[in-house]
Amino acid sequence: MSRFESFLAQQFEDYMTYRRQLDYDTQNLCWVLKTVDRYLVSQNAAASDLTPAFFLSLRAGLRTQNKSINRVLSTTRMFFQYLLRKDYCQDNPLKDIPLLPEERFIPFIFSPPQIDALLGAVCHRLRKNSNDFIKDLGIYLAILLLARCGMRIYEPLRLKLHHFRADDNTLYIEKTKFKKDRLIPIPKVLAAEITNYLAVRRILWATDPNAYLLAASKKPSMTS
Repeated sequence: MSRFESFLAQQFEDYMTYRRQLDYDTQNLCWVLKTVDRYLVSQNAAASDLTPAFFLSLRAGLRTQNKSINRVLSTTRMFFQYLLRKDYCQDNPLKDIPLLPEERFIPFIFSPPQIDALLGAVCHRLRKNSNDFIKDLGIYLAILLLARCGMRIYEPLRLKLHHFRADDNTLYIEKTKFKKDRLIPIPKVLAAEITNYLAVRRILWATDPNAYLLAASKKPSMTS
């Protein structure tokens, strides 16, 4: 059953298949194509309606951030380039539609002393009672991994127990950005911190069914 309902449904499916065969992730692509598909259906659009003005109206009706709107425009432009190569259409109606200005996020760069002070403050605030200590210690280790290993913000929370290799002080990161895996070395001091954390967890939780390296409770993950 097709995920699309407009007159371009088959072309959308074919494009999804084409991108998948090139080993691209199609999750975001599917979101964009569904957005365009819904608009085509709502406007009862036919091929003759696919003008620049039509897609300017689509752009004006999107109630989201400029970054997401630009993703819709860029992806749809690439889709029509694909249709051009297949001789399904004679022109790309989005070729001259400019992208919207985006708000740029300017990161704050911490100095080494500031990082040390931040880690010290987090460590000082660890709650010592048995109900909260493991959770707080896991949060501290997650921040420590970000600071000392350059991990992306979501990566520590996805680590499983078997991803930590104490014998060679490494962490195995699965399906990170661009769906790639990587093995990263970690400082000996940090490896010792993780080892101690797991030992404390085993003591405080007589039975520990949690498969995640960092855990807030015996539930599946730190975010539970």
